[in-house]
Amino acid sequence: MKIDIAEVQEMLENDPHMLLVDVRTQEEFDAGHIPGAGCMPVETIMDCLYDEALSERGLDAIAQARGMEMADDASVIVLYCRTGARSATAAQYMEAIGYVNVYDAGGIVEWPYEVVTTEEEQMVASAIAASGVAAVGEAPHSGHDDGCGCGHDHGHAHDHDCGCAHDHKHDDCGCGHHHE
Repeated sequence: MKIDIAEVQEMLENDPHMLLVDVRTQEEFDAGHIPGAGCMPVETIMDCLYDEALSERGLDAIAQARGMEMADDASVIVLYCRTGARSATAAQYMEAIGYVNVYDAGGIVEWPYEVVTTEEEQMVASAIAASGVAAVGEAPHSGHDDGCGCGHDHGHAHDHDCGCAHDHKHDDCGCGHHHE
């Protein structure tokens, strides 16, 4: 089913359970895509013979990047490509193998809003991780390479209520690391 660009923008802003999937190649996606989208090329979609295979080949990863479980949380899947031809083909195929609530948003050439490159998105994610603020669908303090991933150096004494959800007053917070 075709969906209007304005509706897609509204869903991005208001529906945390919407998956936005760019069905172009990884190279096209990396060069510029709609913020919050995941990449699953149309060829990958068409290679899947049933819905579980499609989830395993990429939709689950896209959902997890948004902090969701595909089977439980994804309410709507919106597809787009460059001009609308590949997304229309992919949407029809997904419906044929059993997906419901799949929408074709057409081409990114019609998208009047922000477009980002993968490099820009990674730089923003790194800046967010360095600041300790959680990105959408991300656990607080993730992305740090300092041991347990909570974002704090546990080799020194610090406020035991640092906000990382670990109780640093004991040895077994569940993350597998000894905290001072």
